[in-house]
Amino acid sequence: MKRYLYITIASALVLSSCNTLDDDSYYKDLETENQNAEVFSTDETCAAYLQNHAEYSRISQLFQEQGIYQDLPSSGELHTFLVVTDANYKAPAADSAAYVAKSHITNISVAPSKLNDGDRLLMWHNKYVTISMDESALRGNIIGHMQFNNATLMEVIKASDGYIYVISDMISTPTSLQDYINGLGDEYSIFKQMVLSSGGREFDKANSKVIGIDSNGNTIYDTVWIYTNTFFDAKNFDLSSEALKATMLLFSNKVIEEALAEAMAKYESWGYADKTILMRNGSMDEVFVGYSSWEDIQNWILEVAFFNKTYTVADLTPKTDVEDPSENDITSIYSRNWRTSVQQLDLAHPMNLSNGIAYNVVKFKIPNNRLIYRLHEEFSVYDKCDADQKAAYFRSENLTNFKVNTNEVEPWTPRSGYWPLHGDSPLHCKVADNSNSHLELDFTPLRSRSNADGGYDVLPMLVPPGTYRMAMGFKQSVGMNPFVIAVYAFDAAGDSVLCAEPVSLNLNDGSTTYHYDRGATLSNRLPEYYNANDENNTAGSKNGYYWTDGGPIYTEITIPDLNEDGSALRLLFKMTYENANTQTTDLVFNHWCLRPTVNNY
Repeated sequence: MKRYLYITIASALVLSSCNTLDDDSYYKDLETENQNAEVFSTDETCAAYLQNHAEYSRISQLFQEQGIYQDLPSSGELHTFLVVTDANYKAPAADSAAYVAKSHITNISVAPSKLNDGDRLLMWHNKYVTISMDESALRGNIIGHMQFNNATLMEVIKASDGYIYVISDMISTPTSLQDYINGLGDEYSIFKQMVLSSGGREFDKANSKVIGIDSNGNTIYDTVWIYTNTFFDAKNFDLSSEALKATMLLFSNKVIEEALAEAMAKYESWGYADKTILMRNGSMDEVFVGYSSWEDIQNWILEVAFFNKTYTVADLTPKTDVEDPSENDITSIYSRNWRTSVQQLDLAHPMNLSNGIAYNVVKFKIPNNRLIYRLHEEFSVYDKCDADQKAAYFRSENLTNFKVNTNEVEPWTPRSGYWPLHGDSPLHCKVADNSNSHLELDFTPLRSRSNADGGYDVLPMLVPPGTYRMAMGFKQSVGMNPFVIAVYAFDAAGDSVLCAEPVSLNLNDGSTTYHYDRGATLSNRLPEYYNANDENNTAGSKNGYYWTDGGPIYTEITIPDLNEDGSALRLLFKMTYENANTQTTDLVFNHWCLRPTVNNY
């Protein structure tokens, strides 16, 4: 387990994620007796030792000029210095000298024997320095084998008030996620705008140091900013917090534009390029595909880009020996899945940041289960078909008197003026001959849109290959057991393939599982953006029944890529019933629904 050592300068609080220190440990050496042969001991203080040895004169002068020595605790507290000899000293720029100086000291004194691979020390500049150790260091040979960020340990000196670690290079502290994003160039402008658009920054006067007065008498501060962002605040994910251990995926304009172009090409190939089909335009009464705006589709990029775990290259290298593709998924702070076996990252050049790691995205796709929210339509589309379409799309045996009963369930809404009224208008049909026990309805899933002539354009609903959860709604009737459903897909030549073994349903079990669109047994069953627990909803206990997917048919059904090009396919639902009798007089079909699963990627 990795251990994290935290220090807040104001209170000098010391914490450890594995070993919590008690009050008696404050300002004390974590190793009271020097038993390490590689450690040199001196009775001088850290400051005196550095000032009295010429090989550290340059970094000692930096500490002097930036007030480090003056600000050292004066009541016996301990601390640790990271220093370089004059030969390895690199003078910082004037505007960063204080920051650099503070990056070399912490108010906790830690002996080498107490340092572990992965420990992090919070320095005076409020950034972490990470300890890394190779195999030799783990066996106790630390000189030349332990690193503080980018710098190799050269020597250890135990002073009277702490430790001095002589390192090969000046500490280079990685920037935070927030600072890194702020500094992104024009080639990342889309992603940068996404991140920053819901946030801002505020002047933190209490923690900003007064450094002078300008010619107009205005106070000049060494400014500290507080960054706010509602998108991240909602997930308690502070981009500027040094306590964060995060992973960020970095999207250039080029890869974003390529992915959005690929998404539109998919819509076109599926037959959904017409915006009136792609977007629902405020109407929930007709089938819709995808999300209500391109902004929502773009939001997936932001929602999938941040993770509250630091993923290594090994973590992000796809596993090739897994049966379930979701085993290659990692889940973002917004519960979006990034599939490492599909998406492409530049794993050769990870960017280590002070509170996480970042990877450039080389190429990515917006998953099908993001492009398609659900495919959902009512059997009332029957009334929008002409005679030829009814004959072609509603082929039946031993059924007659097809009729849509408009608003059989009165339209209602859980929140008037916000969610539209929605009722149920199911398709009724009667048994033609009760002496024949076999009934059958071969239904082609359809979509429809009103046209300029005052009628409707009705076409088969083309379904992209992939995995879906299937649900349906009926009016549950006496004697409809068992009701058998099978799903077929057709290739470009018109040949059909059975997508899954037929399922047998009990439509008379006394529950409302399949009753109209009131199915409440499935999770994630509600309309896009709808929240049944919204405190503004007024329908009370009925809120969870509003325009749901229906009752379960298939937990996961696979629509195959019959044309081997990802093109969407026409489907057929074959519904049969073998127990017709004098009680079976009326069959009622309400709606069907296909919702992409997590593996429809």
